[in-house]
Amino acid sequence: MGGDRNGAEFNWWKNLCVWIVDSSLSSLLATFENIRRTQAENRERLPDLEDRASRLKEVREYAIRENEALWRKARENLKDNGVRVFFVRSGEEAIEVVLSLLGDEKLVVKSKSNVTKQIHLTEHLQERGVEVVETDIGDRIIQIARMPPTHPTCPAANLDRYEIAGILERHLKRPVPPDPGTITGLLRDEIREKIRCAKIGITGANAVCAGEGSLVLVHNEGNILKVATETERQIIITSREKIYPNLDEAINMVKVLTFYGTGHITTSYIDVISGPSKTADVEGMLVPGIHGPRDVILIVLETPGITSEPELYHCIGCGNCLTICPTYRAVGDRFGRESQLGGIGLAKASITDPVEEVFYCTTCDLCRENCPLEIPVRETLLKSRREYVKRYNLIEGHEKLIQNIRETGRIFNDEPPEVGAVKKASIVYFRGCMSTFRRREIAEAAEDLLNKTGVEYTLIDERCCGSPVLKTGTGIEELIDHNISQIEETGAETILFTCPGCLETFKDHYPERYNLLHISEYLKREIEAGRIELKEVAEASVTYHKPCHLRTDAPEEILREIPGITYREIEKGCCGAGGGVRSAYPLLSRAIAEERLQVIKETGAQAILSACPFCKENLKEGEQPIYDITEYLKKMIE
Repeated sequence: MGGDRNGAEFNWWKNLCVWIVDSSLSSLLATFENIRRTQAENRERLPDLEDRASRLKEVREYAIRENEALWRKARENLKDNGVRVFFVRSGEEAIEVVLSLLGDEKLVVKSKSNVTKQIHLTEHLQERGVEVVETDIGDRIIQIARMPPTHPTCPAANLDRYEIAGILERHLKRPVPPDPGTITGLLRDEIREKIRCAKIGITGANAVCAGEGSLVLVHNEGNILKVATETERQIIITSREKIYPNLDEAINMVKVLTFYGTGHITTSYIDVISGPSKTADVEGMLVPGIHGPRDVILIVLETPGITSEPELYHCIGCGNCLTICPTYRAVGDRFGRESQLGGIGLAKASITDPVEEVFYCTTCDLCRENCPLEIPVRETLLKSRREYVKRYNLIEGHEKLIQNIRETGRIFNDEPPEVGAVKKASIVYFRGCMSTFRRREIAEAAEDLLNKTGVEYTLIDERCCGSPVLKTGTGIEELIDHNISQIEETGAETILFTCPGCLETFKDHYPERYNLLHISEYLKREIEAGRIELKEVAEASVTYHKPCHLRTDAPEEILREIPGITYREIEKGCCGAGGGVRSAYPLLSRAIAEERLQVIKETGAQAILSACPFCKENLKEGEQPIYDITEYLKKMIE
């Protein structure tokens, strides 16, 4: 059975049925929209944002590449500043160090730290009889509710005020009105009392500055400042990727992190800690522990994968990728592993142990497009899929698809249409499986348009391009060899595609000897050259859904030139069909499509246009009719 691990079948149908009706998603999506709206409102106030992000990308590359050298420098300077440093190889080792530092203390106040969540520090301390109190409001809410976080900077984003009030009522055993001010006031008072009684504080660190031997902590609530200054011992837990060459670069990171994480220009607090509090005001004698801790300890956790997948560890943890990820928007924190959320969280978790959740990704690549550091998460997830298949076999839903390809060379088992003998031509039109077998109207429209231009083109006895095979974790060499041999017989130099997935696969995995174009790019040239004349249409409003894997704006540019059309633009988004999700997880695919169709509906457009047969198939249940760009252009010239 595909997806069978240690004899236990994954019940993904049941899980997805539960996930898709999860009411908590409405609050999560509302939080995401607030973040994105705030980003839009504040974008002009950061005119140098792109330059800052570019600078940060270079620094993160340097910090990971020179990680060992930077940490040697940091350790020396931290020691000179009075900070004790422990390097540990595992979460278990980190927990043992913490326990040794606690001694007999049974109360710890703690601030937000994704590293401590990943090693389950709170749970381990509680098992040893230590009370651990989260001091960040969002983290305290989910701690009381015993829930996982849903966003790196907004951990309780999945809960609305009414749900939070109910959680607090049960916790405090008193009525709590669903008023944000009252809720936060009650939490603040409880947290302050715990901080007043605690001698040990545990925090994370957003950055470690090698040049100064300083630690940078970022927050809005002021809780970290209290944890750091009102306890006798501060334990800071971080991981190796958090290193920066100096304080200047760390502050630049904070600017980028704050904007992409919250939409704001800056955070309320940026704390720089360079050792215990101290004074030498009495006869020049150094006395520690004045208005802050007498002892500052840094525990640095080893980072698995920092050498094998270095780009993943350029991540600054802003969570911007989550706000746009179609899968995360459909199922929330179930697309992730514990506190490692979304595609990048799964990518990191799967370095050592690939999990089935890597197949929930639609491979839309919107995470990279919306990442300030352009981290290629999709590529790592595809590697993890291949490793998963090696270890455990194909997952359910992909077995039949791959069987069809192995037996017929195509994803469908239908009899292919006759293409006749291969003939010499300058252009090959590569139809693709979906346009050949399920959305034949697209292939027919494309061929009619090519005939209209008078160009000599030919079809071939094509096999699947290999995209579905790549997405499901297996190899494509035989498919490539067959298609290349067929193309070589034609002598063609240009290959046209109506399927962006086929085009992307050719660009990324086939020999670089052909001119590869989406048919819209070719038709745009023909229109501009006057070989295709578009008729004016009766007044009509349309919107265009851009396929995730299409790397050209040609369809949109054509639509803007059609006389009589009102073009209603929408933000780029995913239809939900890609990455093998439609075949393996149809309910998830449907949920993603429904959100996309709602966005389209709100435009008021009379029709949807796209440029991908898979997008057309997955969005066909909408209220508006959907056409491929080839079909629509065909109507314009008839």
